[in-house]
Amino acid sequence: MSSREPAPLSAAAPTPPAVREPRWALTRWVGWALLACYAALLVTGVVAGERPASYDDLRFAVARGDVDEVTVTGGVAGSYRGSATVEVHWRDGVAGRVAEVVEVHPAPRSPTTSTGTPRVRSVEEDLASIDRRVQVTRQQGEGGWAEVRGWRLPGWAGLLTAFVWLATFFLVVAGPPPWRANRWAWFWGLALAAPVGIPAYLLLGGPTGLARPVVGGSRVRGGWGFVLALVAGAAFGAVGDLAGVLTARGRVPDVMRRGCRGDRVG
Repeated sequence: MSSREPAPLSAAAPTPPAVREPRWALTRWVGWALLACYAALLVTGVVAGERPASYDDLRFAVARGDVDEVTVTGGVAGSYRGSATVEVHWRDGVAGRVAEVVEVHPAPRSPTTSTGTPRVRSVEEDLASIDRRVQVTRQQGEGGWAEVRGWRLPGWAGLLTAFVWLATFFLVVAGPPPWRANRWAWFWGLALAAPVGIPAYLLLGGPTGLARPVVGGSRVRGGWGFVLALVAGAAFGAVGDLAGVLTARGRVPDVMRRGCRGDRVG
């Protein structure tokens, strides 16, 4: 009876080393830093941002009792003869507002300038004729500011906004291949819909490592990225306008403004 030698056991296949994406590890901290800066800009916009309004908006809000504190910047201190343009700041709901008005000494003969800017003898007297409880504070001069998509922000916030955009653009162009879309698609998101494109790229494009995509999933190409960026930009603008209307409780049609201007409360 012949005996068979046992077949040699096949060696177990070696486990392939874990595949690590090149270069992302060096840019993770950059992505998180940019995301933190973007969040800081959002908070700054809510706390210190101001949206341009009209002086009639303020007068109507005062008549409704929605505003009891107003800050005036600029102008000429003390008694003088002539005119000076001042800025009036107030909060209407959760949003800050700013409007221009011209103070004229002595009292103006016309209620507006040739460009339509309201003219009053003084903001204090004009608002007191509507509601004497309104407190008006004077500040001479104001720090620099920057306008970002229709909002006035502190000057440093404007510089930070430019830095965040440029740094994100650099990651898109020179960083590792982005997730979910090619570089052109993400570029259109930054160029046409930056308030949406920047956080979308940082959260979904790979810099922060969040929301890792499925291996082999489809990627958005440049043409579709252009279309999506147009849609996202238009949608963001519409939502911003709607938010401005909902938070501007003093904004009323012109016919109501004329009525408010004529019927003062003593």
